[in-house]
Amino acid sequence: MKHFVVVLSVFLFFVLTVFAQDKSRMTGRSGEVFPYPYRHFTYIQPRFDRTNYDGDGYLNAYVIRTGISMPGDFNMRVELPLAETNLPGTHVFGLSDIKLRLLHATELYESLYLGYGAEFAFPTATDPALGAGKWQFRPELGAVYFFGKADEVKGSATLGVDYRFDYAGQSDRRHISVLGIVPNIDYWAPRWYIGYYATWTYDFNSRIFDLPLDVEFGYTLFPKIVVAFEFIQPLIKNTGYQNEFAIKLRYSL
Repeated sequence: MKHFVVVLSVFLFFVLTVFAQDKSRMTGRSGEVFPYPYRHFTYIQPRFDRTNYDGDGYLNAYVIRTGISMPGDFNMRVELPLAETNLPGTHVFGLSDIKLRLLHATELYESLYLGYGAEFAFPTATDPALGAGKWQFRPELGAVYFFGKADEVKGSATLGVDYRFDYAGQSDRRHISVLGIVPNIDYWAPRWYIGYYATWTYDFNSRIFDLPLDVEFGYTLFPKIVVAFEFIQPLIKNTGYQNEFAIKLRYSL
């Protein structure tokens, strides 16, 4: 509970420090995960993620995510996570695996863009229960179409594919081999957005296919500040978790 209070305090800090900022246009979550083609989009996002497992098991993640748009339609994203869980049978709290993502976008035709890049995950967890214990690599390829004019985007549709695997790390830890398909669509209103942001995955080791319901709603609290709520529910049984939800606060720089 005390860790949740700390995260909530960080949320309030960001709200108070940008109360007087200039107004900026709403950008849905596709603007975070895909290089935004119409303007540079840099942000800081503290977030709280909760994953519930069978038998009252849980994993809480407290993440600071930073996205930076760079010249040449390059985008970099860094995730610095703390986490806590009771899955080992006792409470564990500490640093989880740090992630770095690099992606480049190129215009195919008007509002249609191709993106390609990769994400690196580093075995920085301070406890085996908080990370994979593996050096991970996830190449990705996708396309996004933005609806509406450049100065008034109404939403987007994304289709992508990625493959996450390990290439080094602790030999006694489980190998990673997961294929992901990303069929996302969202709608952007002047002050809010709503979207389906699921990633369909197939784990080649456990032979588990996960096709979740993943819905997110975001609302502009103050200029440059968007609060978002996400809920994930697996639609196929025996996926290894019950559900997941997240609370996020995005501060656009």
